[in-house]
Amino acid sequence: MIDPVKSKRSFFYMGTVLLLLILFSFANTLSSPFNFDDHAVLNHISLYTPGQFLNFSTIWDGTLFYRHLFFLSFSLNHSLGGLNPIGYHLVNITFHLLTSFTLFFIIYLTMKYGSNQKADQAFGIAGLTSILFATNPLSTETVTYLSGRTSGIAAFFYLLAILFFILGSLKKVSGKASQVLFYTLTLISFIAAMLSKETSLTLPAVIALYEVCFINKENWCSLKTRLKFLYFPFVASILALILLQYSLQDTLINGIEKLNLKYVLNQAKVVAYALKLCFFPINLVFDYDFTSNWLSSGFFKGLSVLLWLTLIILIIKKFKSLEPVIPFSIFWFILTISITNSFLPRIDLLSERNLYLPAIGPAFLVSFAFYNYLIKQSSIRLKKWLILICLIVAFQGSLTIKRNSIYLSNISLWEDTLKKSPSDLKALHNLSHFYLEKKDHEKALITLVKLSRSNASAFYKSFAYSNLGSIHAENKNFSFAEKEFKKAIQLDPTIPLGYLNLGNYYASRGWHEKAKITLQMAKDRYDKYRWGYPMPHALNFSLAHVNYDVGSFSESKKYLTKYLRKNPESPKGLLLLGRIYQKFGDTDSALETYRKIKDDLEIQAKAFNNLGLLYLSLNEPEKALVEFKKSLRTNPEIPDTHYNLGKLIMDLKGDKESARTHLKKALSLVQNPALKIQIKNLLQQISSYS
Repeated sequence: MIDPVKSKRSFFYMGTVLLLLILFSFANTLSSPFNFDDHAVLNHISLYTPGQFLNFSTIWDGTLFYRHLFFLSFSLNHSLGGLNPIGYHLVNITFHLLTSFTLFFIIYLTMKYGSNQKADQAFGIAGLTSILFATNPLSTETVTYLSGRTSGIAAFFYLLAILFFILGSLKKVSGKASQVLFYTLTLISFIAAMLSKETSLTLPAVIALYEVCFINKENWCSLKTRLKFLYFPFVASILALILLQYSLQDTLINGIEKLNLKYVLNQAKVVAYALKLCFFPINLVFDYDFTSNWLSSGFFKGLSVLLWLTLIILIIKKFKSLEPVIPFSIFWFILTISITNSFLPRIDLLSERNLYLPAIGPAFLVSFAFYNYLIKQSSIRLKKWLILICLIVAFQGSLTIKRNSIYLSNISLWEDTLKKSPSDLKALHNLSHFYLEKKDHEKALITLVKLSRSNASAFYKSFAYSNLGSIHAENKNFSFAEKEFKKAIQLDPTIPLGYLNLGNYYASRGWHEKAKITLQMAKDRYDKYRWGYPMPHALNFSLAHVNYDVGSFSESKKYLTKYLRKNPESPKGLLLLGRIYQKFGDTDSALETYRKIKDDLEIQAKAFNNLGLLYLSLNEPEKALVEFKKSLRTNPEIPDTHYNLGKLIMDLKGDKESARTHLKKALSLVQNPALKIQIKNLLQQISSYS
């Protein structure tokens, strides 16, 4: 369909080159963990037991929702490989490869049938465009950052829709049946792109741009055919999506309400910077921090808007005299970036993943100019130009590998961000969080103090004080810890973290009633306010624990059931459940629950101790003796077990020396003053027996 049989080998070689270059550029992403918002995405999907057979109907309830295919892909990933990030990275890389292949065929067909390029020139331009795109460091946020997959999936279906549109519009495709098939596939791909990322709404405008720029020669079918089989169905599909996808309705309504013409003044300069990144992808940052001084600098604030308008007017005015690739590439960039960077205010003024699709325009323009204004016009032999291209691609690939290495940990990612954007308070906030996660309290303390003393919002400062309190509590500076937790709550009473940390602090001090009230306040705020962070499952466990400590065993079981639903094999959860069953007098369930505990030796030892007590309550002291001994073999430093074993040995009139040894060990380990008195009394009884 595309070329004579003798040329098929060239396409195979090009595919192989793209595959090898992508593997070369992105192989080191496989060792990258889940970063930043990846865990939040996992909280929004259905999780399955890794390796179990997954029926499609179990994750498809017939309801379309926000970025449906994106979340569906994560759900499928988890069903096949659990939380091993390698599988997720392989999917991202595969989509990048498929997108690069699709781009190659789009450019090849466009240059061959929509321009005056010969087949070999079309092949060269398409090859160079797809190679520059495939190895671009700007793609790392889409390919390496797992949550960036939404841009990768959307881009693939977006380009696939354009490819099907081209195939359906070429006269080479004979018969109406083939045209209808390709146009139907165009619509399906468009819907798939929309269900991956809502910014794909620009596709009809891009196809209209393609129509104006390239479909003007004898190689294409009539406009009437496209109107009948594509453009009218396109409009119907968009209306159907808006009617069926309620989240899209909300997005459109919210977008219309937020339209801000003044915001364009800022975005015009940001978009100019984004265009620069497409041509020179250096000094990339995960979170761009454009200061107000930078945004307002220049001859006057509207200069960037004026320059963009001048460029657009010049292109329109000179449209007929320009090579079609020039207006197409520039307008492609403007159209594909328009939804995220124009009239709609966003917290993040620029994100690299939103440049994944727009970057194709500059790559196409560079490739076209390189081929037509350098190679064709130069007396230098093609082989020498190929050497230069190889050097450029190798350099770009090396930059991509280096950029990928930043994603090897959350700490390296945010340290790099803070280094390049030192005034970025979001980077400071996130970096302190990941320092705490890694128990690097020294570095966390530095970042948190800096954040607490900055001009950050109450939101960020509240987190800073709450985390400072956690560090003080860990260092036994309890009075400081409590003050910091209360500062956090005072700064922003809607944020649950301050209540959560304060409640856990009260529980650790044995103030169970205060802990119960404060932890319940944390839960209420997680339920009431939707501000970005999901409720940690550990909160249900904390509530279960404090309710147990105050004697509310039914309430404790309610929260513990919720916790175990998400963590069914949690040793600490099972231990508490066994204790609750004991309080209810359900010895069979308690025995069964304690037997399930694995993987945590300290908790296993406590479970054996509790089993011993259960057997004592059943008047089976010999079995109790076995369990107490198992407990001490597992962990010889548990005071309760030494006490229980020593008392049992004495009650059974066994070895008094052995009983004395265990009681003395218990006395050296125990912290409870009342229990210390009991142990001393038992030791005196043993001495009197002697």
